[in-house]
Amino acid sequence: MSGPGKQLIGEEEIARFVAVLRSGYLSRYGPDDDPAFAANVRTLEDRVAAWTGVGHAVATNAGTSAIWIALSALDIGPGDEVIVPGFTYVASISAVIYARAVPVLAEVDESLNLDPRDVEARITERTRAILAVHMLGNPARLAELREIADRHGIALVEDCAQAFGATYRGQGVGSFGAAGAISFNEYKTITCGDGGMLVTDDEDLYRRAFALHDQGHLPFRRGTEIGNRPLLGMNFRMTELSAAVLQAQMDRLPAILATLRSNRDALRDRIADLPGIRFRDHPDPDGDIATHLVVLFPTAAQARSVSSALGSRVLADSGWHIYSQMEHVLSRRTAVPRGCPFDCPCTHPGAPGYRPGMLPRTDDIVGRAMTIGIGVSDRNLGSSWGLTIRSDAATIDRRAAELRQAWDASAG
Repeated sequence: MSGPGKQLIGEEEIARFVAVLRSGYLSRYGPDDDPAFAANVRTLEDRVAAWTGVGHAVATNAGTSAIWIALSALDIGPGDEVIVPGFTYVASISAVIYARAVPVLAEVDESLNLDPRDVEARITERTRAILAVHMLGNPARLAELREIADRHGIALVEDCAQAFGATYRGQGVGSFGAAGAISFNEYKTITCGDGGMLVTDDEDLYRRAFALHDQGHLPFRRGTEIGNRPLLGMNFRMTELSAAVLQAQMDRLPAILATLRSNRDALRDRIADLPGIRFRDHPDPDGDIATHLVVLFPTAAQARSVSSALGSRVLADSGWHIYSQMEHVLSRRTAVPRGCPFDCPCTHPGAPGYRPGMLPRTDDIVGRAMTIGIGVSDRNLGSSWGLTIRSDAATIDRRAAELRQAWDASAG
């Protein structure tokens, strides 16, 4: 189970990794005057910022860290609410909780991303941010969400963990909000095992984010900082070893995206005539990275029948991606149960309640949805049935035939 980048790891990644080991410089810092220090982390930050179309990037140990840093750098905390989709990876919600803010769960539409109309309806005087998650590589409705955020004077933060390489109206996702968070774990477009990146065009937010990720230091720890450090931070730094692998993976990114999109289109064309099925909405069809092809069936019963026959599952059964299966969220089960956000009278008169069934439209959509893996194989999502980045035309034909057979059986 993995994403396209992991499936393509080869001699380039190995050579860069070994070069770092031989250099002796394993952390992100080293002497500028020693040619053995490759400054992979700094170079990677520059490359990701340029790809995304922003001025700054901060490399982190995980995408989850990047979300938490973004929220904290925006001064979001106790007393604040952040609107989050009910269909998302659990890290989107947990990052809000550990920033000590309250996640307000909102409906998704048939793009499987935030429904702007429902977002608007959930804004209160406590709302400080909208966390737009580009689920399964599909950009959210950024124009509408940005307009809502601007009109209400709140921040738009982009969770791009599953969508590195995606664009919206020709612009990289992560560049529309105050900040964006990217993941490089093994299920993502490119990978170093685990790792992340925060991207932003805001100079002040960048300096705060850098300090948060590196023990309160100014960018690059150059010069004496005593008396001048922005704030207390922690250690969420990326290592030179991780960045070296990602340097090689960045070289592969254009070819990965081209292959994913070609394979998605080929499979979609072979099943598009099946009566009654539809594909999820794409706010920007050209911007989807095509790691997944999501099929929407007419009924939940048909979706379960087809997915079961293929050894897959409906998205409603994904324990890590749908709110109704997150028992630790529903029961507000944090490491320390005292204090914000759930046991803090300074924030809310009563603890927020989460329960299965609280998002009926989301429940309906994910109950009728099955994702076909095009480049990501993830048993939890059911996308272990489908294609990989190495699939050929014969495999695409075979998968289309299997789905047709399963559909015919469900309809009969």
